[in-house]
Amino acid sequence: MVSNSEGWRAEYAIAGNSRALEALRELIVYPFLYSNESRKLGLKWPRGLLLYGPPGTGKTSLVQAVVRESDAHLTKITSSSVHRAHAGESEKFLREAFSEAYSHASSGKPSVIFIDEIDAICPRRNNRREQESRIVGQLLTLMDGNKTSSKSRPHVVVVAATNRVDGIDPALRRYGRFDSEIEVTVPTAEERLQIIQLHSKHLNLDQNVDLQAIAASCNGYVGADLQALCRHAELLARRRLSNSSGNGHDTTLLVEDWESARSVVRPSITKGVNKEVPNVSWDEIGGLKDLKEKLRQAVEWPIKHAAAFDRLKISPVRGILLHGPPGCSKTTLAKAAAHAAQASYFSLGCPDIYSMYVGEGEAMLRRTFQNARLAAPSIIFFDEFEAMCPKRGHSGNSGENDTVGERLLSTLLTEMDGLELATGIIVLAATNLPHAIDAALMRPGRFDLVLYVPPPDLEGRYEVLKIHTQKMTLGEDVDLMWIAECTELFTGSDLKGLCREAGLAAIREDISSCAVHRRHFQVVLNSIRPSLTKSQIEQFSSALAHTRR
Repeated sequence: MVSNSEGWRAEYAIAGNSRALEALRELIVYPFLYSNESRKLGLKWPRGLLLYGPPGTGKTSLVQAVVRESDAHLTKITSSSVHRAHAGESEKFLREAFSEAYSHASSGKPSVIFIDEIDAICPRRNNRREQESRIVGQLLTLMDGNKTSSKSRPHVVVVAATNRVDGIDPALRRYGRFDSEIEVTVPTAEERLQIIQLHSKHLNLDQNVDLQAIAASCNGYVGADLQALCRHAELLARRRLSNSSGNGHDTTLLVEDWESARSVVRPSITKGVNKEVPNVSWDEIGGLKDLKEKLRQAVEWPIKHAAAFDRLKISPVRGILLHGPPGCSKTTLAKAAAHAAQASYFSLGCPDIYSMYVGEGEAMLRRTFQNARLAAPSIIFFDEFEAMCPKRGHSGNSGENDTVGERLLSTLLTEMDGLELATGIIVLAATNLPHAIDAALMRPGRFDLVLYVPPPDLEGRYEVLKIHTQKMTLGEDVDLMWIAECTELFTGSDLKGLCREAGLAAIREDISSCAVHRRHFQVVLNSIRPSLTKSQIEQFSSALAHTRR
């Protein structure tokens, strides 16, 4: 029986990825544990396994852990060791690596050949250099020789890892070479907790530190990110202790250390994309109580109460369209929803997806949706949506602009239809002109929920004024309800500007002024006008009268 004499288990070094861990054990250990049974049944064990997934998910660590657990010999092949300057040296290196693995397997122990970053060693052979084609051909020959059944040939398995599975030559992915392909995914909340517990088991944690809450707030983090998070939290704790003239030997990690570390260590899979970290709460949005409740039900409930949806077999909302006049907090509502649901927030606008290069915008859309799947639960937010997906044939232009818009629209439709198989991903969009959006997006199953965001009413204006003046020093004569009554048709942005201008009026009156008084608000009210009229509000509120509500 193949086992480690010290009883060492792979779980001591890694956490999560149970499916990939079991597949590696079956590939490496089972042929030795059940050799007699397989010989009687004439069973041929698989010889190849391909691990793929985002960088940092632990593919290499998994292989090293199982190799140590099974006391196997490991032969590692990397792109830097394979690529040589002279012709034939790369193929020779591969042959020597396989020969080394066979020689160690003759002793009766498992032997593993691990090929790291195989996409860089064996890329697709279409229009590639001759040297790369020779390397691919040599590896194919060696793997075909490895699967040949012979009593004199020892059992050697080949494991490869990549984060670009589609970049590998297809000839390697057929049965008989890499028989199985296992995706090493981004860890779930439960797996993140296991990883954090593993990397923090030697740390001195304060009793108020809740590792489960930390794991729940780290969606999108891979194993390497969580390891860096624990290391950075410890570094911050030591730095804090050294600044307070402590000895640094008994460092206790506080909740503040973890929060500071999380603000610095961000998910690596979202680097290079438009991912924001919204820090907007529902309390920072005045009024709109009914609208906020609908957003909570559509965004928070499927994420926080997923079990209830599964129990009742209810499909969550896939897309939400917010429409209304400019300055009425549509973007802020999307950020608040993401913050309340503890979801990753991806924001895209026209400048992000319209490019001078053909296909770049479509690639950006696909990349954003892919990263949202990896960092789920996620919210993808499209601002100024009518400019990104206008009605086909009604844009007023002709030629290349129409073609680009139609390609982007087709890509978005395809990606949104693909969300039916994904969980924890919601698309939010904001627009001032909902009637200008292509009708294909407005059917149920894409944008299921259409919500009108109106200008604030009297109570809403009062709440908005309270929010924007809470950090200001107001005189005793300032009556916010009176200001709210005087600002009919004002949007949230108008009210924010009103408060700022009142403060500037106080400074202009007296540079040493300590408070903003009623007269300062009166001066500003006499000089500014609301950005909306009653006729415009009627147009915005009835913008979708001819389509589905």
